[in-house]
Amino acid sequence: MSQQEVTKLSWVYDLYRLGQSGALGGQAEAVQRQILEHIVRGFEGKSGTLALADEDGGSLGIVAGIDIPVQAIGSKVELGQGILGWVAEHGEDLLLNGDLRDDPRFSNLVRDKAPKPVSAMCWALKSEGKIMGVLSVNHKEGLPPYTSDDLARGSVMIGLISVVIENARLHVMHRQRIAALSRMNEEIRLANQQVEQMQGQLLQSEKLASIGQLSAGVAHEINNPIGFVYSNLGSLEQYLKDIFELFDVYENAEAAMPEAERAKVRAAKQQKDLAFLREDVQMLMKESRDGITRVKKIVQDLKEFSHVDAQDEWQWVDMHKGIDSTLNIVWNEIKYHAEVKKEYGKIPEVECLPSQLNQVFMNLLVNASHAIPEKGVITIRTGQRGDEVFIQVADTGKGIPPENLKRIFDPFFTTKPVGKGTGLGLSLSYGIMQKHHGRIEVESEVGKGSVFTVWLPTGRSVWSGWSV
Repeated sequence: MSQQEVTKLSWVYDLYRLGQSGALGGQAEAVQRQILEHIVRGFEGKSGTLALADEDGGSLGIVAGIDIPVQAIGSKVELGQGILGWVAEHGEDLLLNGDLRDDPRFSNLVRDKAPKPVSAMCWALKSEGKIMGVLSVNHKEGLPPYTSDDLARGSVMIGLISVVIENARLHVMHRQRIAALSRMNEEIRLANQQVEQMQGQLLQSEKLASIGQLSAGVAHEINNPIGFVYSNLGSLEQYLKDIFELFDVYENAEAAMPEAERAKVRAAKQQKDLAFLREDVQMLMKESRDGITRVKKIVQDLKEFSHVDAQDEWQWVDMHKGIDSTLNIVWNEIKYHAEVKKEYGKIPEVECLPSQLNQVFMNLLVNASHAIPEKGVITIRTGQRGDEVFIQVADTGKGIPPENLKRIFDPFFTTKPVGKGTGLGLSLSYGIMQKHHGRIEVESEVGKGSVFTVWLPTGRSVWSGWSV
């Protein structure tokens, strides 16, 4: 690979984008082949192989290949077997130049009819010190052989590739677990219907107890994959930092180039807009970390709802600040569907669990946005009556049919398309309001919209003497 090619941040950025496509689309095989093609092309190679370790790490499976026999795809390679197996067993990157019979490490692996002298590189893919696979590239004939510098530069990229492949694998595992949970939820829904037929409508408190147990299970199942992704994002940030530092070194070396070469480099940088790419990569990483942090917080809310690992504290809070911060978080979800109007009244601070109430506000605002087919208005009103304050979210959406109004707080009940909603939002909100000794009221008219009103006592001293 030429020095100019290595220093192109767009090449690294393309690798990052491949990882994004794999994580979002779940097309692991296609992404793996694209990654291999990207590396082979970048190093001006003729062929290449990508092999990943199985779950127990005892062997490799060839998952992608460029210019190799078709029947090789899917075949197994035992640790220590051949070049790939040697790299996986020893965990060392490898540079091969010349006849393999001259290399004492591999002389016993070469048959009588040895291949022509070769130039190849093999890298061990690692994640947290564990071998997860091997990637190899074979040079085109007639070109200068690969050097140790090529191997070292490739090692920097391999760290990024390892994260990309690991994230794609984790995404597949996550989808499988979500599918299993969906099947379990469907079985529970059918079981609840049978109970309703035999015993009539369950009391709302019993339903909340049921969803509490389920949410604890959901939080436990998805917490570990989220932790893996969060950790890998940290590693990816460090890898990108290392790459940027390497890029700075190359950029500083431009002054030593002939003027004609510097002009070519400047033109290439302007064409690719490297300054923007560098800034945008950092922004994408920040957005990704913010997103996974939000997911982790939702999982924590599920645990809190189930009385697991409760860490929140009661505080005196300005409700308007909580509403505004939540509105900022969900603004991207709302801005294409609705204009937001605020009609804030004068209300005192409220003693509450602020993060949980913010979750309630988020659910109501997102639901209001989803209820508006094209463009409408969401109005947020606040006020006080006696010892209670209210927060009202009104929308000009399609409204809720009367037959669904009595079920909207049921666990897993949703009228949204498959994959659009879980049916947990309002149920969780209902449970949070019970914890605050508050309530949620709803009024709706089909074709005109809905109004959700949250009522809260101003403090725990207000409801401490209430009969329950």
